[in-house]
Amino acid sequence: MACSKKCQKVTLFSISAILLIFGLVLVLTWQGIINSIVKTELSLENENTQQFKFWKETPIPMYLEIYLFNWTNAADFEDGKPWTRKPIFKELGPYTFKEHHSRVNIKYNDNYTVNFNTIRTWHFVPEKTMGSLDDNITTLNAIALTVGNIVKHKSLLVRRGVNFLLEEKQIKLTVTKTVREFLFEGYNDTLLNFLKKIHLKGIDIPFDKFGWFYNRNGSATYDGNFTMFTGADDIDKLGIITRWNQSPKSPAYPGFCGMVNGTSGELWYPLKDSKKISIFTADTCSSLNLEANGSYSTFGIEGNVYAQTERLFDNGTKYPEMACFSPGISLPTGVRNVSQCKFGAPAFMSMPHFYMADSSYLEAVDGLKPDPSKHNFYLALEPNTGLPLKVHASLQVSLYLEKIKGISMFENVQTTMMPVLWFHQDAAITENLAGLAKTLIILPNIGMYTAYGVIGLGFLLCVIGSFITARNNWRE
Repeated sequence: MACSKKCQKVTLFSISAILLIFGLVLVLTWQGIINSIVKTELSLENENTQQFKFWKETPIPMYLEIYLFNWTNAADFEDGKPWTRKPIFKELGPYTFKEHHSRVNIKYNDNYTVNFNTIRTWHFVPEKTMGSLDDNITTLNAIALTVGNIVKHKSLLVRRGVNFLLEEKQIKLTVTKTVREFLFEGYNDTLLNFLKKIHLKGIDIPFDKFGWFYNRNGSATYDGNFTMFTGADDIDKLGIITRWNQSPKSPAYPGFCGMVNGTSGELWYPLKDSKKISIFTADTCSSLNLEANGSYSTFGIEGNVYAQTERLFDNGTKYPEMACFSPGISLPTGVRNVSQCKFGAPAFMSMPHFYMADSSYLEAVDGLKPDPSKHNFYLALEPNTGLPLKVHASLQVSLYLEKIKGISMFENVQTTMMPVLWFHQDAAITENLAGLAKTLIILPNIGMYTAYGVIGLGFLLCVIGSFITARNNWRE
């Protein structure tokens, strides 16, 4: 049976009311729905989330490029002779390795945190390498320098005893080894073997060989154990490290410089309009602070760039509060003392080629040339999801050489920050992952546009119904 005019009007206004109510409800609740979806997809609430799978086995291809500084005129600086010229260095590399991260020993806690260790594995990539792992490199003898650094404030009698040991073992100021030995394979060292036998107080190097990455490839314990927020209770805390080796403070630095904070650099909370981010790294036993600096676009996704500034490696020269990053020594800005993080070796972190550091470091040596486009450090992150779009991380390791009375090989040296190596880690989001990210990014717009469309349709039906009613009334 056909619907009467009254029936048609009631039906039209009912549909209009339903659409208007549904649209309004959608407008009011959509953000809550989005928050629930984001929390489910981005947090590490449980092992079934997509975020957990990406975090457990990093899906983005990563490469580590390592450059080593070869001391080309080392023969002119024989042990004990006064220095009359600058050390000359030649950069060799990059020696490229494909890098993969996986999380193990994962344990969830009751306070919305998770404990874990990270296994890093590297595989040599010869086609992306300039040179060979068998290239010879001449550099400072890090073991001898470490011993000197540990005893430099001891009594003259102790220093003389160490000097006798160095001379009796015929230890030299420099050492020449292959790239593979200096990096992952390590090399046997006469002084190191002797020190491990006699257990000299204050010198505890837990390795049987020396290499800058020795015993690190495939190790689940080298970087230590981390405690991190899962974001299950508050997505704005996702990825933030709260403890390192069960402690909220790093033993390497006093005060706020030793506070464990920031993320691991791979998992981020929604950044929104953050002006600064922090990354906690086991390599420096501390946090690195980057500041907002422009934008970045890839696969149609817009991100915020966070980069290093001169404040990153200041040690109190320009920013007094940063002095705790250089305990026990006062140096010009641009280097961070990581000796307590490297078993007593006088090691310092900086930007490659002393970029953004005090000019005195660059003037003390020859062969280095800072390049702002190559020797920088930045991350590009999507602000609504915290998704990393691009990682361009570069850091340099140097050894601090200084005069030490009572030890012949160090008595006549010129105090110099000697560059050893620098590394560059590069990673970028893939197109497949970018597609997944876009879905989360456009969800808020999809919901709101749908809601406004439904409201518009409901309003249009209401107008049509009102017009028909008015026209019928006029005719009657």
